[in-house]
Amino acid sequence: MSAKARILIADDSRIVRATIAQHIRDRFDVREASDGEAAWQAMLLDSSIRIVITDLTMPKIDGFELITRARASKIQRIREMPLIVLSGADEQAECERAAALGATDFVLKGVNAAELISRLEVLIKLSSTREALAESRAVLQTSRTVDPDTDLLVPSFFDRQVDKLISYSRRNMTDVAVICIRVELTMPDSEVWEGEIEQRARLVARSLAAAIRMEDLATRSDRHEFCVATQSDGVAGVLHFAARLRKVLENVDAAGGGVEVWTCIGVASLSEDMRLSAEQLRQISQKRAQQAQTGRSRRIVLGAADAGGGNGQSRADEGSMDVNLALTLIRSGRAAEVVPHLPRLVHQLRPLMALVRQQKELELSKKETVVHGSLQGVPRPLDQRP
Repeated sequence: MSAKARILIADDSRIVRATIAQHIRDRFDVREASDGEAAWQAMLLDSSIRIVITDLTMPKIDGFELITRARASKIQRIREMPLIVLSGADEQAECERAAALGATDFVLKGVNAAELISRLEVLIKLSSTREALAESRAVLQTSRTVDPDTDLLVPSFFDRQVDKLISYSRRNMTDVAVICIRVELTMPDSEVWEGEIEQRARLVARSLAAAIRMEDLATRSDRHEFCVATQSDGVAGVLHFAARLRKVLENVDAAGGGVEVWTCIGVASLSEDMRLSAEQLRQISQKRAQQAQTGRSRRIVLGAADAGGGNGQSRADEGSMDVNLALTLIRSGRAAEVVPHLPRLVHQLRPLMALVRQQKELELSKKETVVHGSLQGVPRPLDQRP
């Protein structure tokens, strides 16, 4: 047997409360409050209260203030709770004011039991339906983690999972890389319709989903753009992984022949800046993929170096690794990852190195002064006297 829904009756008249309670006690669980403040505290503390029946004239806080507090509450349960106002036949203006504040319904004092019970049951059903819809929406939103059209994670869930991966990597001093792949589809048929292009893009996406490892994360970040997050053991490993993904996607036979897939890849690594979030890493990799696409080059664009995907060329570039991260990587046996950043790190350290030289010169000058002063007053050898 299901528990009875709880109704709170707020009125300073014990007789009014008792009369209403007697009418509805067989169908509902009843709780009473003798003033507005007591009713408000009951609403805050008792999550089983489903409906409030309130008088407008009460001590401490009146019914108007009670309605105002409820509708302004940060607690959704209270903000959406049905509020029924007890009114007299001559309280039209007061009822209009209560309605403007957010009262749900009005009943005349002395209403018969059947009508009151009917109204309460209707409000309980409406409230239950609204709660069920809200719960189903929340479940749908949290459960929709994979796009059924591509078998890839939806972007919002991808970012949340990458943030978890980043948190783990910071604690364990490992690296995370985000690889952005922008895909261009070239088809010989100039009459290809838009829906067919989308179908082929989805096939590329499913090929990517099948190509990544179980521990990797991937999403479709734009119409013809995909992002993959992976734990990294260094630049060489990321390059090898990105090149493998390129090979898989560019060999996709998306239309049974005649379709060319061209990929432009950008990579962002957590080791460039340990403060980066998942969204920031993704945005950096997207920007670098766009750079590669603009140049129509087959290189994979990284932060510290661009390594050629097909021609083997590479070039130094600006990085964002700082001295603290470099020292941490060296202590953990990952000095090779610091090497590409050495020119930038040396440039950052020049003021410090200049200061060290100045201090050494100052100390040397002080020593020479002390030695010169200590020699004054020492008798010269006889052969050096005038």
